[in-house]
Amino acid sequence: MTDTPDIDEFLAATVRAVRAGETSLWSIDADTVWTRVWTRIEYHGIPLLLHRRAELLSNWPLPLLERIAEEARLMVLWETTHHDVVSTLIGELKAADIASVVMKGTALAYGLHDEPAMRRRGDTDLLVRPKDKEQSRAILKRLGWYRKPDPHGLNYQEGWLHDAAGFFIHALDLHWEPSERAVLHSVLPTDQFFERKRPLPAFCEEAFQPDNATMILHAAVNQKWHSLHGYDAEEARLASPRRLIWSVDFDLLVGSMTDDDWANLTRHCTAERAGPLVAEALCGAQHDLGTVLPEQFLAELEAHTIHPDITAYFTNLDGLSQFWLDLRKTPGARAKAHLIRSRALPPRQHLMEKYPGAQSWPTAILQGRLMVETAGRIMRRAVAR
Repeated sequence: MTDTPDIDEFLAATVRAVRAGETSLWSIDADTVWTRVWTRIEYHGIPLLLHRRAELLSNWPLPLLERIAEEARLMVLWETTHHDVVSTLIGELKAADIASVVMKGTALAYGLHDEPAMRRRGDTDLLVRPKDKEQSRAILKRLGWYRKPDPHGLNYQEGWLHDAAGFFIHALDLHWEPSERAVLHSVLPTDQFFERKRPLPAFCEEAFQPDNATMILHAAVNQKWHSLHGYDAEEARLASPRRLIWSVDFDLLVGSMTDDDWANLTRHCTAERAGPLVAEALCGAQHDLGTVLPEQFLAELEAHTIHPDITAYFTNLDGLSQFWLDLRKTPGARAKAHLIRSRALPPRQHLMEKYPGAQSWPTAILQGRLMVETAGRIMRRAVAR
């Protein structure tokens, strides 16, 4: 039976072939059920990419091709309805003199991909300035969006939902910082997203996206996080070093970079000591798709030791350690106090998820229980040192 890493290598070779207009022969062992391959196709976000070149998928199992085609149709329908509700929102924000920047998957979909639906994603990430947060919320509500229950601990973004034509419930993450984590705010500074923004006319006349250098850095951070935490796919939460659709993103980004873009990227990465993180992501795309990388700029990105705070963010996955890291990087006493209150006094919904056997306990008692447990963890760590 073909193992998952071998299936991933087969799919990477397939993506390379079909993007070059070449045939991809089915080379999976006969004793491997085609649904296992489908699980990885779905995880890698490439159903529509494969479906558009289905004539090149020589001797692939017919049930698998039918499953790919079915998913591709849903992706196109999702894209159409998602675009309608989000573009309306961006237009209303512009009319209210609120600047916004479309980030991550949707910016990549409409800024780089020939067909936006090919860039699979579950939502749109939209950045506004902190001063415009309340007015943006009012516009979202007026347009029929409603808040979704977010995981406890979010301080710089929130989720909104919209029912579209009875087919889908569309999701949007409203950000007032590009990253939820304070430790990454200097790596992904809000001002840079607005000062270097570029028009995104393929989405709508009022839409803007970050510049290419910023998108590469943001995509590298996002990919590294998901490689550790996994990604929600049809069957379960799955993990691997990369998703192939992200490698396609990097390949397209590299192809669209100018010398000025590379210079901006290396200058910022050198200042923030994030170069090795970006180099790792670019080399991953090179491994998957044969992306041609500019050796001079790649060498500059790899030249410096990565900042220890960035390393800690990605390698120390313990929630308490992450909290202390963010607290140290959060500027100002008021913001620090808010972060501490948020950590110490979570809402009842979060407490019910943490203590499912304590449904009858008062919220204050549960919050006290959490404080005592947290204090115990801090003391044990202090003693261990």
